[in-house]
Amino acid sequence: MSDVSEKELSDIELCYKAMGLSFSDNPEQVQKTYRKLKEEYERDMRSSDHVARSNALENMKQLEDLFSTITGSLIYKDYAREYEKYKEQKAELMAARKQKHHEKEVVKEFHINCPYCKKPIAPQLKVCIYCHGKILTPMEQMLATVFTTRNMVAVGVVVLILVSIGAVLVINPQLLKR
Repeated sequence: MSDVSEKELSDIELCYKAMGLSFSDNPEQVQKTYRKLKEEYERDMRSSDHVARSNALENMKQLEDLFSTITGSLIYKDYAREYEKYKEQKAELMAARKQKHHEKEVVKEFHINCPYCKKPIAPQLKVCIYCHGKILTPMEQMLATVFTTRNMVAVGVVVLILVSIGAVLVINPQLLKR
């Protein structure tokens, strides 16, 4: 800021204030305010009232002077350059976030749903991290379905009956001759 004189700095600050801006407003805000005021004055210039038209014309001239003073200043140009760098960095950061989010979605596609709570989990887990339910492989699921306590008791009873019948037939072979 040593290149900028004290008078130029105060002139630019006054220009910002006259346009209803803060000295810290970014270049986009300056452009937006300029366009808004210009549209307002152009609308007033189409008025049927002669006084309103002349006031609007005078305001338009002042606006152009204020805007050219602001945008022509070294302070504004430096700030605009820095702001463009900031916008580029922000855009790169957003692109990186978007890429990271996309990669997360790709990773999520390789998840399975917990059979109990239906939340997505990694397929290699043995226990759900949410509901702590045991995750079974298809083979384990089949074995768990086939070898239930009820089925095992039924098979045990049938085997016991068959062994008993076999034992009775071995002890009494004449039962087979009938």
